[in-house]
Amino acid sequence: MSEYPDYHLLVPTERASFNTCFYCGCIASEHDFAPPLKYRDFFLSTQEPADFVKIPSCRECFEHLKSCKAGALEERRVYAKKKLAKKYEKALNIFEMWTEEELAALDFSLSHSIAAGLKLGLETTERLNFPGFNYEAAGINHQVHYHLSASFDVFGESYSSFREALDYASKAYRIPKFTLKEYYAEHGNSFEKAIHAVHRETAAKEFQKQLTTLCQQFAKQHKQSVIFVHKQVERYLTENDTLSISQALGKLYDERIHPAATRKR
Repeated sequence: MSEYPDYHLLVPTERASFNTCFYCGCIASEHDFAPPLKYRDFFLSTQEPADFVKIPSCRECFEHLKSCKAGALEERRVYAKKKLAKKYEKALNIFEMWTEEELAALDFSLSHSIAAGLKLGLETTERLNFPGFNYEAAGINHQVHYHLSASFDVFGESYSSFREALDYASKAYRIPKFTLKEYYAEHGNSFEKAIHAVHRETAAKEFQKQLTTLCQQFAKQHKQSVIFVHKQVERYLTENDTLSISQALGKLYDERIHPAATRKR
């Protein structure tokens, strides 16, 4: 008789999946339980959703799942993936930010360090993308249908991985990868929205820089307060957004500076 009669062993239906961790694809050395054994009575008494299966697991996923209370196999799979992503976040960042071509341009010591991160990042990505496998439990066959994101789109260009899309978008739109990745997360996981946002902010910063420079030059030329000139020009630009900075300065000269100078004569 089974040591845990309420649980059914999850058995791969294909030989290639034997001794494989259901969660990440590594070699299985342990068994995870859904729900956890210590919550068995709770799930039996409350009839909360639970699969009551014994799952082949690698040591690392097994350790991560010790803190997971979920009773459903899918919930535990998601939990294990999140834990792996968190643990290897640095390596994943390196994998997303660097390519083999970029690595070749670095000096030996730095390239050696980045190469190690790339390797670990690739391994972790493969584990995170592992879909599980078809299995039999309690005499019933189960088909696994975990679908990864179909594509990552960048203004009509589609890529099968975030890394490829990030590399293309960074080069095509001349935005550092680190910056683009942050904006991607902050703008609905959309490369198009992220690129537009970066360009808008870049344009705004350039406009402010030009505004400051031209106002300072104008103030010096006409012996005016920089603060006065800056505020007046900003007011003109707010009232009429079709004006350029130079046109706003010209308007300031015609309406305020030149008449004041004429009255002093």
